[in-house]
Amino acid sequence: MMLKKILRIFEENKDFLRQAGWEVCEPYSPRWWKGLVSCEEVVISAILVQLSRWETVVEAIRNLRANGLTSLEKIVCMEEDKLAELIKPVGLRKIKAHRLKGLAKKIIEYGGLGSLRKLSVKDLRNYILSVEGVGRETADAIILFAFNKPSFPASKYVRAVLSKMGIIEGNEDYETIREIIMRKIGNNIYELKLLYAGLTSVGRLVCKRKPKCNKCPLRNICLKIEKYT
Repeated sequence: MMLKKILRIFEENKDFLRQAGWEVCEPYSPRWWKGLVSCEEVVISAILVQLSRWETVVEAIRNLRANGLTSLEKIVCMEEDKLAELIKPVGLRKIKAHRLKGLAKKIIEYGGLGSLRKLSVKDLRNYILSVEGVGRETADAIILFAFNKPSFPASKYVRAVLSKMGIIEGNEDYETIREIIMRKIGNNIYELKLLYAGLTSVGRLVCKRKPKCNKCPLRNICLKIEKYT
């Protein structure tokens, strides 16, 4: 019931989500990650955004577009040093160039996004997680936003917001939170995307060490609201 209330609030506060770089749109569009135009760009961005601000990812994507390098096949064929230079706006560019080429190679080896989409979520998740440098949050984000399959990235922002609201205790691990949300939301791709976009937006913009509760769209249903201004 609480998750449904949260979803309703996010549905009514789409402008708040746009401030954090999300575009609430139809369930299977890559445009949820504001500014992206293809599922391949979502895959690429999922690696680039690791430990980086979204604004730097947008700049890196622009560089790749300008060089015609937003397809996974072209990234596989590209020299790693050249790729690292183009994604320079994001941090850890050499590490991310290596991870990106590894993930692109793994996807192409299987036959591309279309072939992988035929796998079950469990098998697809295991396949993506076998790539060096791809953790659970990145894998679940790719499954949900690039493959449009039901999964949920139980990120630190998600866990922090749900904990501060009093919905979870705060000591549940990643898989437990993911399973709880998947069980309650089910296979509704739109709601899974909206919930993730909303909770991460709240975590990034307002629900910090000193929460800005007066600016939070969830303030009226938060069970542990703290009066910061």
